[in-house]
Amino acid sequence: MDSEYARVSIEEIGRLKQRNRLTLLFDGWEDMIRRSLYGSVAAEVGQYPTVLSLDELTGHRGSADKYLETVKKALKNMEIENGKNLIALTTDDPTVMQSFRRKFKSEYYWVITLTCFLHGLNTIIGKIASYPTMKKVATKSARIVSYFNQSHYWGGQLDNEARSMNINRSMKTNTESRWYALILQAMSIEAYRGPLGRICVRPDAQKKTNNLSPVAPEVIKTVLSDTEYWPHLGQFIKTCKPIVDAIGNLESRDATLADCMLELIQCARQMMRLQIEDGEDIGFWMHAKAVFNREFHAMNTNIHALALFLHPMCRKLAISQAAKRRTSEQMCTAALDIAKQWRWDGDRAVKLVENLKQYYQCKGPFAGGQANGKDWWENLPISTKTHPLKSLAITLFSIVPHAADVERLFSDLGGIQGVKHCNLTVRTFETLGKLRNNYSYHVHQRALATGQPVRRKHAHMHTRNKSGIDTDLTTDLGENFTWTPPLASQSQVDDELEGPESLTEEEVAAAFDEIEQHIAEFPSAIDPQLEGYEILAGKVYDLAELEQVDKGIVPTAFEDDIQQVGSDSEDGSSWDVQSLLTMKGVSSM
Repeated sequence: MDSEYARVSIEEIGRLKQRNRLTLLFDGWEDMIRRSLYGSVAAEVGQYPTVLSLDELTGHRGSADKYLETVKKALKNMEIENGKNLIALTTDDPTVMQSFRRKFKSEYYWVITLTCFLHGLNTIIGKIASYPTMKKVATKSARIVSYFNQSHYWGGQLDNEARSMNINRSMKTNTESRWYALILQAMSIEAYRGPLGRICVRPDAQKKTNNLSPVAPEVIKTVLSDTEYWPHLGQFIKTCKPIVDAIGNLESRDATLADCMLELIQCARQMMRLQIEDGEDIGFWMHAKAVFNREFHAMNTNIHALALFLHPMCRKLAISQAAKRRTSEQMCTAALDIAKQWRWDGDRAVKLVENLKQYYQCKGPFAGGQANGKDWWENLPISTKTHPLKSLAITLFSIVPHAADVERLFSDLGGIQGVKHCNLTVRTFETLGKLRNNYSYHVHQRALATGQPVRRKHAHMHTRNKSGIDTDLTTDLGENFTWTPPLASQSQVDDELEGPESLTEEEVAAAFDEIEQHIAEFPSAIDPQLEGYEILAGKVYDLAELEQVDKGIVPTAFEDDIQQVGSDSEDGSSWDVQSLLTMKGVSSM
C-alpha cells in the first residue's frame, strides 16, 4: 500500500501545482474511538477536490495557532507551502476558527476567508428548533423513531402497514448533520402518520397480549392523543423545509457564492409566504422570523452580495430599489477592498471601477448573460489586463463556499471504521482516504469523458444536471422583484424521502446542548415582538417585481492569464478606496 500511496501522492501534487484558484477547506471530526481528527482539503468550483492531510490533535488544545501549524504542515507536504495556489479559506464558525482564519490571512494576505455557508444554514435550523415547543416536538419525534427502530416486532409491523398504504420506504439512519437530519426525520414521521395511527390503535399495541409487549405508552400518547404534536410538527416542517432544500441544492461541487445568495433569498421569499393555520404556535412563527432575520444579515456579506452582483443574470437582483438595498457604490467599495487586499496598483484599481460602471449599465462587453456565471466570464473576449473585473469575477466564482468535501472525507472514513477496523492508525486512515479520493477522481473523469452524469445525488438533494444557477428560479424571482434600469432616462419538485430518519433521543439532546452552547458563545438577545413581524430580507432585495433577466450569446472563448494578486513591488498603498470612488464619480463623499 505504501508504493500505491506514493504514486497517488505524486499524481495529486502534480495536479495541485497546475491549479491556481484553490479553496482550502478545514474542519474537525471525532471518530469511533474518540480521536480528534482534522482534515485539510483543496477544492475548486467545478473541479474534483484533493485531500491534503488528515491530522490527529487528540491531547492538544484546539487553538488557532495549532490549527495554523496543522494547515501549514499539510500545504508543505503537498509542496504548495507558499500558498500561491490558494484564493480562499473556508471553515465553520466557532470562535477558535474565526481566530484561525485571521491568523491564516495575516500570513497569506491575498486569501479571502469565509464561513461555511452550509454551516450557517444548519445554524439557522438549530436556532429555530431551540424554541421550547419545537424542542419538545423534536424529542417526541426522536422517541417515536427510536422505539420502532429498536423493536423488531413493532418495527416490522410498521413497515407492513406502510407498504399496505403504498409508502415504499424503510427505517434508516442519517446523522451526518443533526439539524438537517432533524427536519428530514420530522418529514418522515409526518409521511408515516397513517401507518403509525393504524399500529397504535391496535389492541395488542395498547395492552399486553399473550405475554407480548405493547407499544410504549408515551409513543401511543404522542401518536393518538397529543392534540398539539401533529400541528406543531407540520409547522416545524413547513418553516424549516425551505432551508433544508437550500442545503440540498448547495451541496454540489458546482455551487458558487452567487448560488448561495440566490438560495438564501429564495428561503426568505418562501418564509414570507407562510401563513399561520389553526393549532399552530404564533410565538414560534415570530421566533423563526426573528432568527432568520438575524442570520440572513450575518450571511449576506459584502463578498456574497458582490458575487451575486457579478453573476450576469443576477446583477439586477443584487442592486434593487428596496429600502435597505446595496447600492452600486457599495459594490464598487467591496470590489476595491478586495483589490486593495490583493495589492493591485492604482491603474488597475481605476480600470476596475470603470469596468464595474460598464457592467452595471449592461454595456460594452458586459451585455448579456448565461446560467453558468463562471463560464460566461471565462468566455468573454476581453483581456484581464484591460478589464481586471474579469479576473476578480472568475476568482470569486472559483471559491468553494462550503466545507462539504471535508465532511465527505469524514463520511468515507467513517465507512471504513467498524467493529473489526476501529484501531487503524491515523497514518493508515489518511492513506486510505487519499487513495479512495484519487480513485473516485478517476471514476469521475471517466464519467465526464463518456457523458455520464457526475453530479452527486440523494433523496433529499435537488442539484441540477447542468452547472450554473437555477434559471427557472432566477426567472421566477425576476417576475417578483423590482428593478429600475441603472443610470438610464420557479417551481421545485421535491424528491421523495427514503424513509423515517433515525436520530436518537441522546443525539437530539446533544444537538440542543450544542446550539445552546453556540448561542451562549455568541449572545445576541432576539426579541420576537420587535424582530419577528416580517422577513426583513424584503428590505434588502425588493420582493415586488423584477424584469426577467435576458440571456446573452456567449462568444468564442480564448485563453487568458488570470492573476488576482499584484506584484511584489506593489502593496496597494498608493491609492485610497474612497478617493478613487470620488474621482470616478461613483461616490460624492
